[in-house]
Formats: sequence, C-alpha cells, structure tokens
Amino acid sequence: MSKLKSVRGKLFHFSLDRRGGYPWFFVLLVLVFLALAYWVTPLTSTSWLSFDRDLVVKVIGAVGGFMLFLYAQHHQNTQLFVSLFDKFNERYNNLNEKLNAIVKHDQSLMLCKEEVDDLYDYFNLCAEEYLYYKAGYIDRNVWLAWVCGMAFFAKNSQIRSLWEEEIKLGSYYGFTLELLKDCPKRD
Repeated sequence: MSKLKSVRGKLFHFSLDRRGGYPWFFVLLVLVFLALAYWVTPLTSTSWLSFDRDLVVKVIGAVGGFMLFLYAQHHQNTQLFVSLFDKFNERYNNLNEKLNAIVKHDQSLMLCKEEVDDLYDYFNLCAEEYLYYKAGYIDRNVWLAWVCGMAFFAKNSQIRSLWEEEIKLGSYYGFTLELLKDCPKRD
C-alpha cells in the first residue's frame, strides 16, 4: 500500500520540471494509439494505413486536448506555487535576522518572550510549508531546501527543545522534526 501511495504521490505531486515532459508524453500517447490501431486493423487489409483516418485525427485531437488540459493545470499549479513561495519567503525574510540572533544567543540564558514568539511564528511557517508540500503544491527541490534551513535552526538546542515541546501539542499539521532528516547531507 505504501508503494502505491508513493507512486501516486510522485505522479500527482507538483514539480516545476514536469512541464518539459508534456510534449514527449503527447508523442508517446499518439504512438501508442497508432500501434493499437495497427494491431486492431484487420489482417485482410492491404495496408496498415487503411484504418479510419478520421478516427486517427479525432484521437490525436483528443490526446492533444488532454495534453493541453494537463499543461494548463501545470500552469495553474505553477502560479499557485509562485504565490505560496513568495508569501512563505516574505514571512521567512521577516524572521531571518531574529532567528539568526536566537542561534547566536547565549545558550546558558533563557529565551525571552519575544524570541519565543518569533520561534512560534517560525514553527507555524514550517508547518504551513509542510502542509502545502504534503498536499502537492510545493516542488520537492524547494521543500528540500527549506528542510535544510529548518535543520540548521533545529541544531540549536534551545530551538529544538521548544520545537519538540510544541510538536507534542499536535498543532503543526503532521509536521515532525523527523522530516528534517530529508535534508541532503553536504560534504
């Protein structure tokens, strides 16, 4: 069951790279149809091209229409992705200096209320990014870049401790710190 879910996730998950594959998918579908048409053509026919040409044109048109639908859907998803990406990055940019200051914060001192509030804002941002990634609206490469940023902040013991406490409350859309293991290791 998990393999099927994984395959389904890859097929329907948004990817910026997918756009370039649509022309090839169109050609593949047309070739499959032509092969099927050849296969079902009566063997008594003198030429494999003797099948109904109108049917071929209609099917190629239908395949083209389907591909146009997929391309339009990808375009809409790209627009949604860009909108989400801009909003998430704007929110992150507003927190970035504060987060870096917390990382440099003396670990022997307790975090002040403003720092904790900033971390809550960051935790919410991370959870919302995960929610949209899990729903298939965020490109995997972008998600992995964000995960690496999250992993950087989670290395700080004060941040990680607060984050773990918050996650236990269950209010982060299924986000867990285990997801941070997805960050590609750098040499």
